[in-house]
Amino acid sequence: MHNVAHMQRRVGMNVKLCATIKADAYGHGVAYIAELLREAGVQWACVYSLEEAMELAQLPWFGILVLSPLVIAEGGELSVDEREALRGQVRVNVTDKESAIRLAKALEVAGFEVPVKVHVQVDAGLTRVGVEPWAVEELVEVIAGLKQLELEGVFAHFSHGDVPKHDTVSEQLKVLHSVADPLRKRYPRLMVHLQNSGGAWHLEDPSLDLVRIGIALYGLQPSTSDPVEGLLPIARITAPILTIHHRPAGTGVGYGHTFVTKRPSRLAVVPVGYADGYPRAMSNRSVAQLHGRDVPVVGRVSMDQIVLDITDAPTARVGDTVTVISWDAAKPNSLDAMADAVGTIGYELATHFGGRLRRAIVE
Repeated sequence: MHNVAHMQRRVGMNVKLCATIKADAYGHGVAYIAELLREAGVQWACVYSLEEAMELAQLPWFGILVLSPLVIAEGGELSVDEREALRGQVRVNVTDKESAIRLAKALEVAGFEVPVKVHVQVDAGLTRVGVEPWAVEELVEVIAGLKQLELEGVFAHFSHGDVPKHDTVSEQLKVLHSVADPLRKRYPRLMVHLQNSGGAWHLEDPSLDLVRIGIALYGLQPSTSDPVEGLLPIARITAPILTIHHRPAGTGVGYGHTFVTKRPSRLAVVPVGYADGYPRAMSNRSVAQLHGRDVPVVGRVSMDQIVLDITDAPTARVGDTVTVISWDAAKPNSLDAMADAVGTIGYELATHFGGRLRRAIVE
């Protein structure tokens, strides 16, 4: 994959990449993306939940990190599936002493003889998930006293990684190192990781063992205000023309007649709508590609369909393929461009790709 090689060169060939493939690989289809990443030599993956990790366990990853802390109620037990996942390559995020103790007890009850590897997330300034820096040492001592757990890594997550030279980036990196560097003396093989796609591009730190790359793998921008150069979007959405209407000037189109034809028009109905992840907010403000030209989306985007004005594409016929979302980043219907148009981010649009879309690898 171009984007994998591109980001690997940026972070350095001695730093391992960890592919973030949560939320069905950001909507792209984890079954396809995971295989491609393994073929590209990526050995680590991270997901949000243990359930997501179970989907990946059949592939030969070196490690799968679950980013969401594994919360077990007092006296709780692991399910059969959870036990199976934790016997493999899955690593668990631990952020408090009580969770560590409960996890160890559940593993003991389940008969685990080999310790489960855990990573400790530090809240370096994102103010989300993570143990406060001053409490890390005490948490590590608790983990060290639990034979069912083995400390493998320490990590944090940037709050402003997509903004070049933002003050918080160096501050949060310093926080992580203030915690991790003393631990490395005690645990020489400790893995230290930070980053996200923007941080990996804008800040080099060869002392990190691993960098977690998410949105850049899919060729989308961490921030269109400060773009990562050289990324290639990997997803496009195409669909056939279902039917073509010939209508006179003055015809209302779609729910609410938010578009009215100004001339005799040919209107094509295409079976993609907001249930498939095409934003309703793009009504009357986007285009699609047909026969090498841009044609406008007219009328309101509905759950299952959009309408295109194909008057200027006179050779178009029922069954012709339309590119609804383009993988050409310069096009106004690329995901990042559409996200900018409706005031959101490419991440959100990609993760809204619906289950009805048939995903396939195109060579």
